[in-house]
Amino acid sequence: MLSKMNIRTLSIVFFVLLVVFTIHKITEPKRVGNLPENLVSFVPEECDKIVISQRGNDDPAIVMSKEANGKWIVKSENSEKEFMADSSTIKRTLKTMSQLKPMRMATQSRDRWEQFEVTDSAGMEVAFYNDDNVLADLIIGRFTYIQSPMAAQMRQRNPYMRQNPGTMSTYIRRKGEDEVFAVEGFLSSLIRADVNHFRDKSLFSLQNDFKYPVELSFKVPGDSSFVLTQTDGQWVIGEVPADSAAVADYLKDIRNLKVRSFANNKPENITHKLTIKDRNGLISVIEAEFDKDSTLIMSSQHPDNWALDKNNYLFDKIFVSKGLLLNN
Repeated sequence: MLSKMNIRTLSIVFFVLLVVFTIHKITEPKRVGNLPENLVSFVPEECDKIVISQRGNDDPAIVMSKEANGKWIVKSENSEKEFMADSSTIKRTLKTMSQLKPMRMATQSRDRWEQFEVTDSAGMEVAFYNDDNVLADLIIGRFTYIQSPMAAQMRQRNPYMRQNPGTMSTYIRRKGEDEVFAVEGFLSSLIRADVNHFRDKSLFSLQNDFKYPVELSFKVPGDSSFVLTQTDGQWVIGEVPADSAAVADYLKDIRNLKVRSFANNKPENITHKLTIKDRNGLISVIEAEFDKDSTLIMSSQHPDNWALDKNNYLFDKIFVSKGLLLNN
């Protein structure tokens, strides 16, 4: 009897899985025709310009250009204001977009473009150039997520079981062509019509030539200003020894500060100032216009990167109290 019950249970599970799989196959976009091996194929190093435009609105396109020294700049189209681009973001974008492989064909009909958000008014266009020659021109459409039918069934039986998360894909159309393809991944996380997404977010770092600070001068409101100095390997504030471990932790916290949100306005009413001198005499300055909710911060190392420090996350790292650094 036990054997018969096991067979019956397995038959029910198999039938349920078959139904789920059949529904999935019926509702997913059909694969039509033969798939190309690659949707685009170019060498990332060949690309020297990227243009991203959000279709269906009047916002200016985002233009990224490679300079003669190999560095990238980013700006809004027709704007004279340029910013250094984040090289790692550019490299990641080029690597991904130069090797796009179709998972399946969604449609060959223009009538279904709207369904996949790849119309000229709904999609986001991204074009890659080499000396004004087009390497690839794509319309990026809707993102979709398909959960594994097996995973869905297993989750019903055991909600705590680790499972296959499913497949993330994005619909893409090559400009000038009718076919719409699904490619793996969430491409909208890479391709955005937003200058700040591609900007270098560096604010301050203790790296390269500026590595070994020996004097930190904290200028803050009231009588709380102080100078932290290293003398013969010992950190002191005035004549009082500082806590070497606390100083080490502080320097670690500010070693590589990044802008989380860019400000539109430069700090003007400076309330706090930190001047850091290294052992070679190099000086870096961090200034802040304090606000209890959102402080503006800038650094002499990257004077165009103004940070809008929401909830004072960076401010609290940079402008610490004297008592935090002293021996208790």
